[in-house]
Amino acid sequence: MSQTESFRGKREALVLRLRDKEKLTFQQIGERFDRSACRAAQIYQAARRKIQFPPNGLSNRLNHLLAKAGFTVEKQAIASALRAGKFYPQCYPPTYGIYAHLELCQWAGVDPASVPNPTCYYVSFPDNGLSYRTNNVLKYAGIPATKAAVLEALKNGRLMPTKRPNGYGTATHAEICRWVGVTPRQLRGLKKATVIAPQILRT
Repeated sequence: MSQTESFRGKREALVLRLRDKEKLTFQQIGERFDRSACRAAQIYQAARRKIQFPPNGLSNRLNHLLAKAGFTVEKQAIASALRAGKFYPQCYPPTYGIYAHLELCQWAGVDPASVPNPTCYYVSFPDNGLSYRTNNVLKYAGIPATKAAVLEALKNGRLMPTKRPNGYGTATHAEICRWVGVTPRQLRGLKKATVIAPQILRT
């Protein structure tokens, strides 16, 4: 271990102790190190990630993805799950793409070509004008792939880009808005109308 890594490790351990045990604010911790409160918070979060996901050869993003999907991050368990077809890029788990798949296969020592292809998942969605990925997001969120149901989900906040459901980003949001025939600006107006209408009824 280099001197720089040793210093970082000691500093992160100290920040963890000051925050978790002594209950200091990030502002107070930052003043001790002659740093801003924001920088103290960054050091703290980095230390917490190291505790939650000790170095195992996988990226932080993939560690988070596996933990959220409920998988045990052990090579033998992951290799068995890959061979059983429990992982497939752009299919499941949510937000599991081709690059994550290649990284996981290499880490677990599994040939990507040997992973079963769940073709049934690719023909199960109707040709409704939405991409496979968008249909899959709606399926995981429990929202029927009909324009009325999707528009209602957009109004009540069940579909909110980068927030919910998992894997629902700005590109998918734009595709869905085009599909139901609204723009994001019109959508904001519809949300306000649904909030104001009940207030008018009560008066």
